[in-house]
Amino acid sequence: MKKVFSAMLSGLRTGSLAYLFVLLFNIQKSPVTKWNIISVLIMSACIGLVSLIFKSDRFSFLKLLMIHFLLTLGLVAAMMISNDWGNILLLPSFWIDFLLIYIIIWGSVRLDVYLKTQKINQALSKRHKRE
Repeated sequence: MKKVFSAMLSGLRTGSLAYLFVLLFNIQKSPVTKWNIISVLIMSACIGLVSLIFKSDRFSFLKLLMIHFLLTLGLVAAMMISNDWGNILLLPSFWIDFLLIYIIIWGSVRLDVYLKTQKINQALSKRHKRE
């Protein structure tokens, strides 16, 4: 249960930051509503849950990444349709923006994992040297 909440919180953190950038760069042309915010938070928590598939050993990393990408795209599309932005899904600029945002977020997550792993390895190395 702890992993589920942790994944949801991670998704909320990432999705909230991404949405703030969407607003900052004026990607969302319509005024912000409470439902926009709520739907983005729900979508972000769900994407966090979907990210738990990477804990699986059943499939290759590439297959898991493709599944994650498609499920994320589905959640984003559902959120956009619920906000009456479904027509944007037909624009080439949406697909470019989605792909760039996905790559940037994915790269940031991978960098975060790498840095945390390095920190843990350094701590273990120091502990091992003391013993």
